[in-house]
Amino acid sequence: RRSSDLMVMIGFFYILLFLVIFYYLYRKNMSRTRWLQYVALWSIPLSYIAGQLGWVVAEVGRQPWTIQDILPVNAAVSAVSGENVMTTFILFAVLFTGLLVAEVTIMVKQIKKGPEVAEYEKVEN
Repeated sequence: RRSSDLMVMIGFFYILLFLVIFYYLYRKNMSRTRWLQYVALWSIPLSYIAGQLGWVVAEVGRQPWTIQDILPVNAAVSAVSGENVMTTFILFAVLFTGLLVAEVTIMVKQIKKGPEVAEYEKVEN
């Protein structure tokens, strides 16, 4: 229920954002509204979040982990406790966040370093 509510709220946010941008495009100078440009830029991930929320609504509603007439819902439920699931989720989140930080750090260092220049490409003055 909450995921569908969030999906609808994001949709209404985009409608409101479009109307505000439309207003500033035709009534005022859009280049002077830096705040609106930042709002539009930082709202890009919301479309992906809304898509994932829609997926949650569709999949949880139909219980894809069960098989009709073969695997009933009561047999498909896991005996793993919620605490164990949460612990595993947190560990994966920490692990992948660490990997992301390492990747971004390496990329930033390489970008600051710049491309390698071969000896024969160096210009003598």
